[in-house]
Amino acid sequence: MEKVPDWLKSISPVNVIKHILILLCCTFFAQGQIDSTLVKETTGKPLKKLGKNALLQNDPNSAITFFEAYLKTAKKDAEARYMLGVAYYGIRNYEKAQNNFLNAYKTNKKQAPEALYYHAQMLKSNGKYDSAKIQFQAFKKEYKGKDKAIKKQAGKEVSYCDSIAHIIAKENKIVITHLDASINKINTEASPVTLDANTLLFTSLRTDKKEVVSEDDTALVLKRKLYVAKRVEDKWEFEGEYGKVFNSAGENIGNISLSADGKRMYFTRCKLNYKEEMICAIYVSEKRGEKWSEPVKLPKPVNSNKYSTTMPAVALDPVKGNDILYFVSNRKGGKGGLDIWYTVYDKKKKEYKVPKNAGSKINGPKNEISPFYDNETKSLYFSSDGWAGLGGYDVYKASGDGKRFTGIENVGMPVNSGADDIYYTISNNRSEGFLVSNRKGGNALKHSTCCDDIYQYKNLAYIPVLLKGNINDMLDPMASVKTANIEIYVKDKKTNEKYLVKTVKSDSTGNYTADLEAGQEYYMVVKKNDFLGSSTEVSTMGIKEPYTIEKDLHLLKKPKEAIHIPNIQYEFDRSNILESSKVSLDTTVLDLMLNNPELIIEIQSHTDNKGSDAYNLKLSQKRAESVVAYLISKGIAAKRLKAQGYGESKPVAPNQNADGSDNPDGRARNRRTDFKIIGVIDAEIINDSETE
Repeated sequence: MEKVPDWLKSISPVNVIKHILILLCCTFFAQGQIDSTLVKETTGKPLKKLGKNALLQNDPNSAITFFEAYLKTAKKDAEARYMLGVAYYGIRNYEKAQNNFLNAYKTNKKQAPEALYYHAQMLKSNGKYDSAKIQFQAFKKEYKGKDKAIKKQAGKEVSYCDSIAHIIAKENKIVITHLDASINKINTEASPVTLDANTLLFTSLRTDKKEVVSEDDTALVLKRKLYVAKRVEDKWEFEGEYGKVFNSAGENIGNISLSADGKRMYFTRCKLNYKEEMICAIYVSEKRGEKWSEPVKLPKPVNSNKYSTTMPAVALDPVKGNDILYFVSNRKGGKGGLDIWYTVYDKKKKEYKVPKNAGSKINGPKNEISPFYDNETKSLYFSSDGWAGLGGYDVYKASGDGKRFTGIENVGMPVNSGADDIYYTISNNRSEGFLVSNRKGGNALKHSTCCDDIYQYKNLAYIPVLLKGNINDMLDPMASVKTANIEIYVKDKKTNEKYLVKTVKSDSTGNYTADLEAGQEYYMVVKKNDFLGSSTEVSTMGIKEPYTIEKDLHLLKKPKEAIHIPNIQYEFDRSNILESSKVSLDTTVLDLMLNNPELIIEIQSHTDNKGSDAYNLKLSQKRAESVVAYLISKGIAAKRLKAQGYGESKPVAPNQNADGSDNPDGRARNRRTDFKIIGVIDAEIINDSETE
C-alpha cells in the first residue's frame, strides 16, 4: 500500500474545519480574490503545490481555484482530488465535496484511503442516510490505515445512521422562519440572543458585497460587529450597532451571553497573535443603569495566550447566586477537537475558579460548540458533529445542575438538518428562540449551503403553567407567613435527581407565584426562619393548554422543647432498633431533616428505672447512637446529629404507683426516644456539601 504523506494527513477535513471553527467562532471564511494571471501562468504540479499551501493556510476558496485548474490536466491524481474535496468541505459545499471524495476514492483508493469515509459524511449532510450507512460499512471493512480513531468513528456512524429514523420520526411542533435581508446579509450572521421580548442582539460581517470576506485578513477594514434589531409588529427590523463599548477596531466581536439577571454580558473578541494565529478571549461588561461598562478581559486561567477561549454561555448557580460560565476551547485536557469547559465565578472572592472540562457525557471525540444554558429547566443546549445526528452540526440537549449531566438527546427536526445547526437559544418568553444554520433556503453566495444565517423558531407545543398559592402557619391558618423562601426543583425523568431551578418568596400576605413548564415533575421546599420546612411535589405532566396550579403550603414553628418519636422499639435489653421502628423514623425525624437541611438534631434516649443508673445510662446512649447511625445510613450528615443518652434521669411518668407497686404504663412512657432541635449549621457549609 502506498504511504499517505504526513502533510496530507494534516489537511484532512477534520483539521481544516476545526481550524476554521476556532479561528472564527463558527464563522466560516475564505480568502479574497486570487490574481487570475497567477492561475493562467502556472501549470502542472506548481498549481497543486499552491493548492496544498492554500489548504495549510486554511484558505479553502483559493485552494479550490488552484486544484480545479490543476485537475483539468491531471485527472488521475487522486491525492489532488481528495484535497479538492477537503477544500469544498471547508466552504461547506457538500455536494461538490461528496462528488470529489468519491472521485478520489474511485481513482486510487491507496492514494486517498480516507476519501470513502468523508464521502459517506457528505452523503449524510446531503440527507442520503441509507447510502451513507452503506459507505461507512464499506470503509470500516476496507480501511487498512493507521488512523484507528477514524475507523472507530465509522463504526459509530453506522449505528448513528440507524438512529436517524428515530430522530426524524420525533414529532416537534416547531415552525422555522428565515429572518429577512434586513438582518441576514450576504456574509455570516451569528450568536442571536434576546435582551427582552422586542430586542435582538446578533453579530455579523455586515455587507452586501458579492464576495466572501475573510476575518483573519488584517488588511480588510470590515470586521464582525455586534448589532441590534427591534421587533415591530412581529417582524424583526435592523437598527444598527449596539452600544459604544463592545465593537473594537481590529478585532472580531461575537458570541454574546447574558447573565440570568441581565446585568452582565459575556462576549468574545478575536485577533491575530504574534504567530499570526487567531486567538479568541472572553470579556465581560456590567450594566450600570442604562449603560454598559467598559469590557474587561477575563483573567487566567479562563483566557489563555496559547489557546482560544470563545462562545461563552452563562448559567446561574441558584444556591450561591454565582455565574457558571461555559465556553469552548481547544486547550489541553479535552476529549476531542473543540470541547465545552466551564468555570465558576465566586462573587464573594471575586475570582474565577480553574476551568473544568464538561465531561464525556457532553464532549465526544470530535467538536462541541455554541453552548446555551436554560436555567428554567436546568438544560444545556449545544451543537456537536460527533454524536448521533442528521449531518454536520446538530443541536443536543443535556439535563443537569450546571456541573453534572445525565446524558444527551438530539432535539430533532426541524431545528436540526443535514447542514450545520448552531447557536440555539431560547428567548425570554419561552415559546420562541433562534438558531444559526447554513441549510438550504438561506442567503446563497457561491452555493446553496455556503453561509450562516439567523433563523427564528416558534414552539407551538409550548404551554405556560402558573403555580400560585399561600404560605400560612399550620397552627393558625389565618396567619400568613411572609417572605418565606420557596425553592422549586425539577426532577430528572430518568434518574429522579432533583435540580434547583428557581427560588421565589412569598409576599407580605403570604402569597407567591412561579412560572412552570408543562411536561415536568417538580419538587417544592418551603423555608422560613423559626419555622420547620415543608415540601411537596407538583406535576405538570399531561397538561395540554395554559393552566394555573394552586398550591397552599403550611409551616410549623420550630418547637423549643424535645419532641417524642412514637413507636420506636428496641430488642429486649439491647440497643438495636427494630425494623418496625424505622418506618416511624422515616416519617418523622428523617423527613424533617431532609426538608430542613440546616437543622442540627439531638437524638435523646431514655429508660425506666429498672437496673442500675450506670447500666441504664450506657444502654440509653447506645440506643441513641443506634438511631443516629440509622439516620446517617439514610444520607443525613453526621455533623447534623448528636446522640445523647439520659438513662432514667428524666422520667415523664412515675415508674411506681403511689403504693409502691410497679407501674407498667409509666415505665413504658419513660422508655422513649425524643429529638430536639439544638442549632443550625452554617449555610455556606450546606451549600458546599450539596454543590461541590
